[in-house]
Order: sequence, then structure tokens, then C-alpha cells
Amino acid sequence: MANFCPHCGQPANPDDVFCVRCGSRLTPEVYSAPVQQAYAPQQQVYVQQPYQAPVYAGNGAVREGIPAPGFSDRVNDPEILAAVRKTRGISKLSMLFIVPIPLIGFFLYASVTGKMEIAEATRTGGIVSLVFLAFAIYSLITSRAENSYEAVVTNRYTRERADKSTDNRGNRERSLDYDYITVVQTTDGKTKKIVETDHGVIWAWDHLKVGDRFRYHPQFAFPYELYDKTKADALHCVGCGAKNPVTADRCKRCNLPLLK
Repeated sequence: MANFCPHCGQPANPDDVFCVRCGSRLTPEVYSAPVQQAYAPQQQVYVQQPYQAPVYAGNGAVREGIPAPGFSDRVNDPEILAAVRKTRGISKLSMLFIVPIPLIGFFLYASVTGKMEIAEATRTGGIVSLVFLAFAIYSLITSRAENSYEAVVTNRYTRERADKSTDNRGNRERSLDYDYITVVQTTDGKTKKIVETDHGVIWAWDHLKVGDRFRYHPQFAFPYELYDKTKADALHCVGCGAKNPVTADRCKRCNLPLLK
């Protein structure tokens, strides 16, 4: 009957004192012990974990800084809300300062030049100031009445608009201006037209294409937020309207968080 080394399993003769493989001492007692399996280092197994992209405070995962499709939670960011309140406060103060300017201007004109009676200047300036005040109140009411909505762009087209004016010599001039019209359908089935002109800010026409899903945020300087921002050529700051790269996290001009 062959004996075996209990440490490495090497066959051994009954009169062997040491194992010829591992050099362990062999005695009758160790022959009777159960044979142990030779030591083999365990191979470490690496399990590849699924990649998880970094997460912004906004709508979730991003790919190399580009937002994933989805509307951002940053509309409720404390920094952005504070900036909106500050901007509205400045706008109200500006309106208060503008309202009395016509009255003061006409009064000074009459006092300095003498070409207008003080009473007439006060009356004329007061009327113009009242018009300014009515416009300011109307702007405040309409801005509060506007609500956010979600919509999809269904059509876009331009429309010629004749603009008649008079030059310095009293000659009638006619020039062609254009209206830029973006037609959208809201989630509650309503159709809206966003009309922009050559003499105003053209944001919806430049930012929204047919088929784009977006949200309108009337409280922001730049109110249009795309659902799929991977299609955008830039991210507009909601505080100042500045264009930023889609990979940016904050506005390069005012440092507010971007909607991503």
C-alpha cells in the first residue's frame, strides 16, 4: 500500500523521512492523517460593474456633460429663484422711475425755454406719465397671468409685414418687415402662436424646430426649455439669456446654474 504526503499528495515510501516534493517531515502519524490538497493561490475574479454617469442636480444622468433627455429640476433651484425675484424687483423699480419722467421733462422744458406754459407742460407731461403708468400696470398684470405650459412645435412660417414710416423730409417710406411665427400644440390640446418680429427678440424661432417638445417658463428671461437638449446647439441661461455650451454646468456670464 502506497503512502502519500499529507501536505502535497506526493507518493512516498514507508521508510521515507522527508517528502521528495515539498520537503515536509513524514512520520507514521502524518501518514494516517487525511491528505490535504496542495496549496494553490486563489485567482481573484473581477466583475465589471455597469457604468453610471455623474448626476447633476437637474434631470439626472449626463453623458460627457451633455444632458440626457428630460426636463430639469433646476427650475426650483434656490439660486435661480433668488435671481428671478431680484430681476422682478429691479423691473418694478425701473417702471416706478420711468413713470414720472415725462412730467418732469415737460416741466423742465417749459421752465428753461419758456416756449410752453407751465400749466400746459404739466398737463401734457401728466397725461404721458399716466400712459406710462397704465402700461406698467398692464405689463405687471399680464406677466402674472401667464402660466407655464408644455407643448410640441407643429409648424413654423414667416409672414411679410409692411412698415410705413416718414423720413426727415416728410416723405412716406415703405419697408418690408417679417413676423416669425412658431405654432405649438400644448399638452391640453390648445394651439398657440409665438409671434416674433424683426424689431424684437427672436428666441423661439431660433431655438425651436418642428417636432421639438419643450416647456415654457414665463418667469425666466429665456423661457424655452427643450426636453431633448442633445439637439440644442447651446444652453441659454434663464437669468440673463446668454448662450452657453451644452456641456457647461453654469452660465459663463452670470454664473447661474443651467437647466440640465
